[in-house]
Amino acid sequence: MKFTILSFLLLVSTVGFSQRHLERINFDWKFTIGDFTDGYKVDYDDSRWETVHLPHDASIAGPFVRDSLNSDRQNGFLPRQKGWYRKNLELNKDLDGKRVFIEFEGIYRDARVFVNGDKVAHQLNGYMDFIIDVTDHVSQGSNLIAVSYDNTDMESSRWYNGEGIYRDVWLLITEDVHVDYYGTYITTPFIVEDYARVNLQTEVKNHRNDSLTITLKSDIVCPAGEVLQTIINTVPFGPDELFIFRQYGQVNNPKLWDLDTPYLYKLKSSVIVDGEVTDTYETNFGIRTVEFCRYQGLLLNGRKVLAKGVNIHHDLGPLGAAAFERGFERRLEGLKKLGVNAIRLAHNPHAKFILDWCDRNGMLVVDEPFDKWSDQFFGQGNDFEKHWRPTLKAFLKRDRNHPSIIIWSAGNEVSQQRSPRYDFGVPMMKEMYDFIRKHEPSRMITTGLHPSRARGVHRTANYYRAGPPEMVFYMDVVSTNYREEFWPVDKAKYPQLIFMLSEAQVGNLGNEWFNFDHRSSVGLFYWGGTDYIGESFGWPAKGWVNGIIDWNDHWKPFSYYIHSLFADEPMVHITSFDRGSVVEKYWNEVELRYQPMFSHWNWEGLDSISVYTFSNTHEVELILNGRSLGVKQVPEEYYTKDIRGYTAEEFDPDNPINLGPPMHENLEWRIPYEPGTITAISRIDGREVARHELQTAGEPYRIVLEPDRDVINADGLDLSYITVKVVDRNGILVPHADHNITFRVTGAGSNIAVSSADMVSDESFVSDQRKVFQGKGLLVVRADQKPGTIRVRASGRGVRNANLVIEVR
Repeated sequence: MKFTILSFLLLVSTVGFSQRHLERINFDWKFTIGDFTDGYKVDYDDSRWETVHLPHDASIAGPFVRDSLNSDRQNGFLPRQKGWYRKNLELNKDLDGKRVFIEFEGIYRDARVFVNGDKVAHQLNGYMDFIIDVTDHVSQGSNLIAVSYDNTDMESSRWYNGEGIYRDVWLLITEDVHVDYYGTYITTPFIVEDYARVNLQTEVKNHRNDSLTITLKSDIVCPAGEVLQTIINTVPFGPDELFIFRQYGQVNNPKLWDLDTPYLYKLKSSVIVDGEVTDTYETNFGIRTVEFCRYQGLLLNGRKVLAKGVNIHHDLGPLGAAAFERGFERRLEGLKKLGVNAIRLAHNPHAKFILDWCDRNGMLVVDEPFDKWSDQFFGQGNDFEKHWRPTLKAFLKRDRNHPSIIIWSAGNEVSQQRSPRYDFGVPMMKEMYDFIRKHEPSRMITTGLHPSRARGVHRTANYYRAGPPEMVFYMDVVSTNYREEFWPVDKAKYPQLIFMLSEAQVGNLGNEWFNFDHRSSVGLFYWGGTDYIGESFGWPAKGWVNGIIDWNDHWKPFSYYIHSLFADEPMVHITSFDRGSVVEKYWNEVELRYQPMFSHWNWEGLDSISVYTFSNTHEVELILNGRSLGVKQVPEEYYTKDIRGYTAEEFDPDNPINLGPPMHENLEWRIPYEPGTITAISRIDGREVARHELQTAGEPYRIVLEPDRDVINADGLDLSYITVKVVDRNGILVPHADHNITFRVTGAGSNIAVSSADMVSDESFVSDQRKVFQGKGLLVVRADQKPGTIRVRASGRGVRNANLVIEVR
């Protein structure tokens, strides 16, 4: 009988598919703080340990302690500790012919994993996920997993790490012939309008002790779910062999992944032995082109795009490092609404579902595995030279298929850049770049630079006479932190350089936006997108207060200025401030200047007040209690936002575009204060397109609870973020309210965090009460695993109580 591909597919379709079993094992872990030599033993008595559900940050509950042996400003004055976790894992499946794996997405840090008393893994880097083959250590029935961690190394990071098992844990059971861990690699090296070439590499592992003939069937599936092409390879395998299948496909008339149309294709990999499918594995990918050009900066699918970006750290404010998917989803939704189209994941591997979200929602990513090229992530005495290669390889393998990632960043402000001993970082950089290109050649590479010049010059009279850092000439794209002022002179002398502002300060209202030529550069990434814990300027501040959005993901008045720069839709927002409250700070070679701003109209005791009206329209009229205070024109260059790139003929590096003075200088008002209503009306061609209004608040009257979602999932992981406000009789937020609010949460969920934007508060994030700050606070509730309702009651002295019901489905 003639055997065709069609008859082969018909044969395969008639047999049962053996699916891999993937299950979160986040729930019902036993936990304790402390260092125990026998915590791994099966017969150890953990009955007095706390029961916790992952993700779990063992440090976030505090307490805050000023400069001690295990806390300091870098870690937000929260403790660095040692601890243990234990879990009973029931395996009720027949494990004959199966492989059993446990995957940890992140344990901070220096983690040791034991299964049934056997040590099975030791992971130093707390930011990297890792998988353990525990097949030879488990059996059907009850099994014990024990995990210890040690976060007492004071130098392990420069911001708040959190500690413990702070990301998801998975149980994976496969057949003994299966796709290896992150075993697919998909590239689209040639794309035209009519078709795209798709290159596939798939690593398949044979764990059997005998030789086999193995078939890999690869289906390319379009965004609508239709199989576009099936590619079949058959190969003889030796015992315990890992084989890399290389296959080549084509997608006709491809739908390109882009910011507004983030189309995702899917590769469905089926491993077949003796006509039976032993494994199926799915990988999302996108078809798009990313180029970096000296004349136009970033080109996405051949179109000039300006990166309007921010940096983010890995904590979720009051949740600490506990990596809840809903927490990051909410944060990224807010940044996208702000107008952000790109994020730099500073300065470590982040939770992989962040990249999944960016893939699905059209957000560009700068992906960064390291901060310093030092023992920082591996712990004191663990030489970076001995550990960076396997960590970087695992990082690249994990993230390489995400279309949202446009460039790799190999590190940030590395000390080697300033050191003649290390030839100013060039040898190390060249070795690392060669390593990246070997393992993932489809993207360009950059590194965030210190705000210093050639030969490490900084803070000296030669600063402005020195040339660019030596590392610049080995980068595909030059990432500078805070020093865009040097771009014109460096570009004039070295025209091949392509610049990206990898960190831009938000002091002085974020006016670095106006300091560089948008048409020839990649764009900018503000530091930071949100406030975060740690990297404090000192007690009593618990973190970085100068982010665009606060650590509760509530917009600050200043947020609306960045929104006016980034967003396309018409907007206007009023902020008021007292000129006497300017704060200045010198940090990282940069003079930071911050103007505290407020979106309220309660200024009793002041005769006049300064007001900004942030807008991206043609003009703004300000009205106070029905009286017009005049109209201000917005200069044309601020709302046209022409970012088209240069042609080679147009580009003149000696004469970059001058973007002019900061927009806010054109929209500042000094007006008399009187209580009542102040309104800003913005217009385009004389037509009103947006307005914003502030009203004077009266005395505190009641509490208001505003959930971001009032229906959440009964999966034990979903969250509802509840904004807490103290308002007057008219429902207006009272800006001076500082009431202590007590929360009672009952039913199908629990209170996991309380917070306010007050960076100097010593109140714990884990509590049933919290003071509001400037009239506002936050409560976060976590769903149980069973449907029902969560009932929330908020009470405070002198104000009416509030009640709320969250449905858990």
